[in-house]
Amino acid sequence: MKLRRILCLAFFLLQLNARAQQQHNILKQLIQRDSFSIKYAAVLQNPLKYHLQVIYTQIIRDSNNVPHLHKYSLFPKTEEYYYPASLVKLPMVAMALEKIKRLHIPGLTKDTRLIVDSSYYCERPQYKDTTAKSGHPSIAHYIKKMLLVSDNYSYNRMYEFLTPNYINERFAELHYTHALVNQRFTGRCDSNFNRVTNTFTFLSDDSSRVIYKQHSDSNSCEITNTARNTVLGKGYYDDGKILPPKDFSRNNYIPFEDINNILLSIMLPKAYKTSERFDLAKDDYKFLYKYMSMLPRESDYPHYDQKEYPDNYKKYIYFGTEDTITDTTVRSFNIVGRAYGFLADCAYIVDIKDHVEFGLSVLIYANDKDILNTNNYGYDTLALPFMSDLGHLIFNYELKRKKKYPADLSALIMHYP
Repeated sequence: MKLRRILCLAFFLLQLNARAQQQHNILKQLIQRDSFSIKYAAVLQNPLKYHLQVIYTQIIRDSNNVPHLHKYSLFPKTEEYYYPASLVKLPMVAMALEKIKRLHIPGLTKDTRLIVDSSYYCERPQYKDTTAKSGHPSIAHYIKKMLLVSDNYSYNRMYEFLTPNYINERFAELHYTHALVNQRFTGRCDSNFNRVTNTFTFLSDDSSRVIYKQHSDSNSCEITNTARNTVLGKGYYDDGKILPPKDFSRNNYIPFEDINNILLSIMLPKAYKTSERFDLAKDDYKFLYKYMSMLPRESDYPHYDQKEYPDNYKKYIYFGTEDTITDTTVRSFNIVGRAYGFLADCAYIVDIKDHVEFGLSVLIYANDKDILNTNNYGYDTLALPFMSDLGHLIFNYELKRKKKYPADLSALIMHYP
């Protein structure tokens, strides 16, 4: 009987704690008492239809400036499938820098020039890069383009350099057990093409010496993700026809909560255990911070025309409706995804001058007709305004929130380019 009473008391305390957490969900409270809840009532009242996920991370600094994270979600986490699109690029760039560090080969850095050879059908070689100042490809330059404008070609090179075997083993080591990256972003080549990766050769500056050669690799691992309900939409548009819904079970997948944690572990590594973060050098972090926060027009190499790449090209939260950002004291260190009607942004927002910092990750499906691959989505009319307004709502709250120890964000002061 004594054991039964203890178990009942424990269950009661768990329920009490759950109710207390729900009652003190600051994110829900902020939304409910703001006009935001009225403007976006249709979305907030139909989260399943819009695949809506919102994670707000409040950051409490201690006297040593060490961050402690308090996370608030608008809805419970889910294993329902969504298409992550370019969100997968963030762990790829971190893994690439980490891999170079761990190889520990003299002369091999992120800036080492390289050539890529084709090893299988559909693969493309690369020997030059006219967008780079040096005229040669490098891991660093691929990463710049991925973070600045979400360049898919550069992502494919990261996928090939890392190899799917390495990528998914590393995800497991970091405890992201449901994450799976198994595809390039390219054309109509089949899944077998995605199993085989190119040969990479890293050269000295004058091309006289091979510093490191990585041969082609073949992935023999499982390529089916573990998400639920991977068949999306009412149909899939292709070649002028509406086909049956597409099954995404063999596509990339990372739970949205995992992407949120990956971003925060990069921006706030001291808030995570060593086993839960990437093995990066101090210079690697600085490199990532610079290009995660830089606007396309602030880059010299590559150079981007602001008409083609406006300031909010990949800055959705807070800046979603601003083609030209006038207040650059507020910076977003982020990664975005945009495809098939899914729009996502995982962001760490800072205002160094006013000691403001917070994490905000938003996923929304803006595809009322629910037909995929039409390029006729509600990004501009719904998703971007939603993210911009929510970003301002949280920012204004954080601006007024009293902090015992204001954040020292001096390490995030960047010089662009």
